[in-house]
Amino acid sequence: MNEKERLRAEFDAEFLKELEAAEAEERQAAGRIADEEYSTAEQEWQALAPFTRAVVETIRAIPRGKVMSYGQVAAAAGSPRGARQVVRILHTLSRKYALPWHRVVNIRGEIALDEHGGGGEQQERLEAEGVEFGLGGKIDLSRYRHDGDS
Repeated sequence: MNEKERLRAEFDAEFLKELEAAEAEERQAAGRIADEEYSTAEQEWQALAPFTRAVVETIRAIPRGKVMSYGQVAAAAGSPRGARQVVRILHTLSRKYALPWHRVVNIRGEIALDEHGGGGEQQERLEAEGVEFGLGGKIDLSRYRHDGDS
């Protein structure tokens, strides 16, 4: 190997070492960011009131093709008189926690939202899951109600 080839090989070896070190540093930084994001999400979750966390978990547990009433969710989360808080939680946290908000209806098995507030979308989503609406837009709760403990 002549001098030029030797220098080129040394340069290539040094370059590869630097490249590997930079890539390792980048992976480490990405891991720290992911850890920080997870830590932040976990901190936000832990900062929620216990009732709020219980409501989120209850709503997440409603299976496709089933519904629960606001009051039912509140009772399952530990506050039988907290139906209005369930409405507030759904309004503020549905997007953030990807909640199946459409599976929560009023005590009569009706969609509480009007057409402009998402009622049409809610009905479409429920129908897509196999929920049928009867006369007056009511859901047969004896058929579609999720008890929360099954």
